[in-house]
Amino acid sequence: MLEQIKRFIPVYSAYNGANDTLFERASSLYLKKNDVIADITWGKGVFWKKINQTNYKIYKSDIKTCPEKYDFRNLPYEDDFFNCVVFDPPYVHNPGNFMFNDNYQNNETTKAMYHKDIIDLYQQGMKESKRILKENGTLFVKCQDEIETSKQKFSHIEIYDIATKELNFIAEDFFVLLNTKNPVVKNQNQKHARKNHSYLWVFKKLAEN
Repeated sequence: MLEQIKRFIPVYSAYNGANDTLFERASSLYLKKNDVIADITWGKGVFWKKINQTNYKIYKSDIKTCPEKYDFRNLPYEDDFFNCVVFDPPYVHNPGNFMFNDNYQNNETTKAMYHKDIIDLYQQGMKESKRILKENGTLFVKCQDEIETSKQKFSHIEIYDIATKELNFIAEDFFVLLNTKNPVVKNQNQKHARKNHSYLWVFKKLAEN
């Protein structure tokens, strides 16, 4: 009897859809069976909806939605323990009535914050992620650019700089997710393109000198 050949599905750098589609495709390149993984911003587990979670040992935490209400800046895990960390914090400054608030809890966590505060959260969360990652471990970081006081804030570049220049990660890959629905544009005196896409960085922890 001929052995069934698994159909090859290529992985692309950009997808139109939701986070579960994006992460399923990205993880197919970077996760290995039996990996020990910390999802430190679990939320509702949207990233994992299309993935067989029994293939991994997943530690789930979230300051709002999980029984393990850990602050991703101060996690109770050992150093150099995980093969992978998944990090998707609320990334909208002072969100107000944010359309995706049910998933991201922005209004509960980042209300009255400015863009700099959001980037500081990323820096602290990525630093803690580095601590708990093994050498050559993988860090997934989800982010989105935004506009503050009519000025472009290119979060994905700031996060890249934090990872590579401050924390000594190497950038392994970069994915783009196009929203299935366009955001509402209320200001008719629009000055910049409204953001209808987000990013997923894949970083690798290098050995310390």
